[in-house]
Amino acid sequence: MKIDRLERALPRMSNKALLRFIRRSVCQTLLGHGASADEGRAALDMVYVECSRRGKEHLYDAVYAAVTSHPERCDLH
Repeated sequence: MKIDRLERALPRMSNKALLRFIRRSVCQTLLGHGASADEGRAALDMVYVECSRRGKEHLYDAVYAAVTSHPERCDLH
């Protein structure tokens, strides 16, 4: 994932696409190692800022809570 590309893409993402991206990034952070987990954390920070800009922090919080409560649902393949 390229952070600069993500920064440009986030404002254009629909809420649904943003939710999918949050889920994937949380899974990457939980299950990743090294650089993969670091990228996931950086992406999550950027996504949270975008959710805040939209006034949709609750979407981020809900997806984050759901995934961290059930990490077995992560499928990064």
